[in-house]
Order: sequence, then structure tokens, then C-alpha cells
Amino acid sequence: MTTEPPLIRLLKASGSKLIPTEWALYPLPELESVEAGGRIICRHSGVRKAFTLDQLVEYVQIREKQIQREKTDPLRYGFEPNIWGVADRERAKLRSKFPVGVIEELNLGGNRASKSERAAKRIMELLVNTAGAMVWCLQSNETSSRQNQQSLLWKFLPPEWKPTESGKLRQGATTKIVYNQAGGFSENTLVLPNGSQCWFKFYSMDVGGIEGAELDGAWADELITPPWIEALRYRLLTRNGVLHMTFTPIKGYTPAVREYLSNAETLETAPAELLLGPDGKPELVPRVQQPKIEKAIVIYFHTEDNPFGNYPGMVVEQKGKSRESTLMRAYGVPSRGSRVQFPNFKPSVHVVRPSDIPTDGTRIHIVDPCSGRNWFMLWALVDVRDRLFIYREWPCENIYIPGVGWPGPWAQSGARADGDQGPAQMSWGFSINRYKDEIHRLEKPEGTAGEEIFERLMDSRYGATKTMGREVVVTLLEECEDAGLLFEPAPGEHLDEGIQLVNSRLDYRRDQPISATNEPSLFVSKDCQNLIFALQEWTNEDGQHGACKDPIDCLRYLVMSKPCFVTPGSMSGKAGGIYV
Repeated sequence: MTTEPPLIRLLKASGSKLIPTEWALYPLPELESVEAGGRIICRHSGVRKAFTLDQLVEYVQIREKQIQREKTDPLRYGFEPNIWGVADRERAKLRSKFPVGVIEELNLGGNRASKSERAAKRIMELLVNTAGAMVWCLQSNETSSRQNQQSLLWKFLPPEWKPTESGKLRQGATTKIVYNQAGGFSENTLVLPNGSQCWFKFYSMDVGGIEGAELDGAWADELITPPWIEALRYRLLTRNGVLHMTFTPIKGYTPAVREYLSNAETLETAPAELLLGPDGKPELVPRVQQPKIEKAIVIYFHTEDNPFGNYPGMVVEQKGKSRESTLMRAYGVPSRGSRVQFPNFKPSVHVVRPSDIPTDGTRIHIVDPCSGRNWFMLWALVDVRDRLFIYREWPCENIYIPGVGWPGPWAQSGARADGDQGPAQMSWGFSINRYKDEIHRLEKPEGTAGEEIFERLMDSRYGATKTMGREVVVTLLEECEDAGLLFEPAPGEHLDEGIQLVNSRLDYRRDQPISATNEPSLFVSKDCQNLIFALQEWTNEDGQHGACKDPIDCLRYLVMSKPCFVTPGSMSGKAGGIYV
């Protein structure tokens, strides 16, 4: 049997018929004692206070009125956790920066973290406050829509627009609000008295064949796919709408999540008390991230944010669970999964600012040429401690190429396991001499002495392939040498060996703080966004056709060549320099 709290027993004994409601936001005072003269001593919010019986009854009555107001009209009076204010602030900043066009907000969250509640409330606010607003709410199928979206939209519908006392539902020429718990909204739509309308759509529908109005807003809940995201962007474009996505990453790094999190910059963090680091302090997990999509923002909702989410139960449930499970279930942080080939890669550890890369060291240039697309190239420096720094890539998304422009990404998030081909792969028709000029431009900027390249490496399989040129059979390596570029054939036949060597250089002791004696031996400049994307995403499931395979191949060739620091002055005998 459940024992009644002493305060409730006291109220009953006094003859009061008021039975307080259990409500997480407003805990009842804890009765400590009843003194002579009728003084009632309670502890409330950590403070001891004295009440008379009338004062205590009055407090409980006021509390009950507030609870009932929140229950009956949560749109206007419902409690909002602090994280909602953070998300509202970031959305407002985004709209201020981009007053025209679609802005996108992705809410990743743990279980019962209140992200769907906020999305439903903001959608209803849009419908109520903007006459004639047009909105889509999307879920996996009709059943999920009724359970997870339609029920929440009904919850936040203003009470004056809900059924009358007779139970008659509103329906007329400009209004259609017909709802029941089992069937949701009639015909998967509702029309408010101000002319605003919401339609409920499902990912099981054919996105290419759906007709629909121009939209002011869209709420996509769970497992949205990139084609749906792209379709919604164009639906929202005319009205400068907002695309709001909510997601508990149970399935990890889905293509849609990857589109926003790949190379995202963490702007704010928060301590995760369920994840203690090697120093016994809570790990820092992301709160706000800026994706590469400049008109988007990512906000993380934690289970502990929601006072109604039973966070103590989550604490118990996560005892003994894996770090990945806790990150996902309690903090909404998705795992990239075991299929990723470089699970050791962590941007916060392995990605460094260009200014943090040593200037002295042994420099190596690596090329992966391919028929039908551009060459991909990396430049690396090995310092005196044999740490390997990747300090340049080409093409680089954010570096202008004369005669080409801004190349864009080499690979980007998409439906395929290893991403989709980006615009930078589309051939620009460069000759070997044009590549030579581009390399010279990068290695020797005007007015500088330039870089001393110790060694140049090229994919041995493609570089040694014989082709017909100038009426004789030649290889690409030979053609490059004739043009003044001397490359060594790079070892790269053994894929697994190269992956292992990269992982070994990325490795460090995670149970100990980073230090000079505990650090990885491979670092990547923040400018090398294509390589960073590839290290985060490459699974090799797409084989030779993987969109982000070329940056990985260059890195493999490098580590398999066993790069090491060479004392300056002893660099003779290697294929360095551009011979003009």
C-alpha cells in the first residue's frame, strides 16, 4: 500500500476536502511537526517555514489553480524548461542573421527530454498567432503520427477551440477540428477558425508525388530522410518558413543526422553527470552546434531538462550501460556506429587550428589521381616528435581555385553509406601542367620562399598504369616527371593494413588526460574539411565507388610510407620539389 504523505493526512484530519495534486514542478511542503498553538512547521525548497492551517490551505489552493491552468491551457500557461529558451534564442539569432529564406532547427534529445513537446507547442503557436498559416507535421506512418504528433497538437489546442460542453466538435466552412484519441484528427488535418491549417504527412508516402501548399512551417519528427528534407526546403522557401526536426538517435548516425552533424562546430557544452571522465569529473557533451549548413542550428535536449521526464529512472536504467547508450538515451548524442572504419577519430582531439601546426618539419605531398574526376591531394608535416600533421588538402571546400571558383565539398551526406559525390569531384579537365601550376601556387605563394617538399607520393596502381601518349606507351608517373613533378609510387595495396596504421596513429589512452606522453600522433588542420568528413563517415561499404574514399586513400598512402622526421640538410635523394 502507498502511504499518504503526512501533509495530506493533516489536511484530511482538519476536514479539508482539498486533495493536492502530485506535480513535479511544485513539490508539496514536507510536514515536520505541529506545534502547540497550531503552528505547522514545514520544509519547502530546503527552507523551514511556519504556517497556520489557513495559510497552508490557501497555499495548496493557489497551487491547485496553477496546476489546473497549466493542464487546461498549456499553450498559454504551460511550463517551459530552460532548454526551450536556449533553443528559442538560437532560432531567433538565426532568423536575425538570415531574415530571408528557410531556417532549420534540429533538436536531438534523450528519451522524454521534451523536444517533441516544444515542437508541438511552437507549431500550435504559429497556427494560432498567424492567420492563414500553412504547416506540415511529418512522422514515419499514420499510427506514429496519431500517437506522437497529433495527440500533442490536440494538447496545445486553445481550450476555446476544443469541444463544447455538449461534446459537439467544431466543424464549419472555415473550421475543421474533429479529433478523437484513437483516430487522431479527421482526414489527418485540422483547420482553425483563423484559417490556419495543419496537414499530417508520413515518410511512407512518395515524396516526389506529393502535392501541397507553400508552407510557413514544418515539424519533422524522427527518421526523416534527406529527400524529404530537400522537398520541405522548397515548400518553405516562398514564405521564409522554419523547418523544425526532432529526433532521438536510437538508430545512430542516420543520413539525415549526418547531414547536420558532419563537421559541425560545437558552440556550447554542458556537463553530463552520468559520464565521468578519467579525472572523475563529468564529461562535456554538446548543447548547441553550428552545422556546415549555415542557416541551421542543432540543439541537444537532455532527459534531465524535463522535470516530468523521470530523470531518476534514467539514472537507474543507465547503470552498467555502455557509454554510447548513455550518450544517446540521456543526452541525445548519436553514435557513428561500429561500421565506421575510424572510431578513434574525435574532432575535439584530432582537429587542430592551422596556427597550432608546427612550421618546422619534414613535408610530404600525396596525390590520388583518378580518371573522370579531379585529383585529390594532401600535404603533411612530420615534426621532430614524429607527430603527423595534415595541413592542407586540395581541392579544399573553402579555398578559391583560380579559373574554377569555390569548389564545394568533395563528398557530402546522402543516402549512401559513404556519402554522395560532391561538386569538387566533377572534372575540371586539368592537364598535368595545370596541376603543376596549382601545386606551385599552393606551395610557393607570391613573395615567399615556399615550402621544401621532402617527398611526393602517388597511388602506385593508377600512377603506373600504361597509356598511349605522344605515340609511345607511358605511365602517369612518367608524364608527371616529364612535366617537372617527380613522384614516388605509394604503397597502398593492403587496405586493412592502411586502416590499422591510421587507427594506431589516432589512438590514445581515453582513461587518462591528454598530455605530451598521452596523445595521438595524427592531427588534421581545421581547414581540411573533406578529410575530416571522410574520417568521420567512411565505412568502405560502398567499396571503390565510395564518395569519400579518395581522402582516405591519400591518408593510407601516407601512413603506409612510414613517414618520419628527417634532419634538415639530409633531404637529398628524395622526389621533392617542383622542377621548372
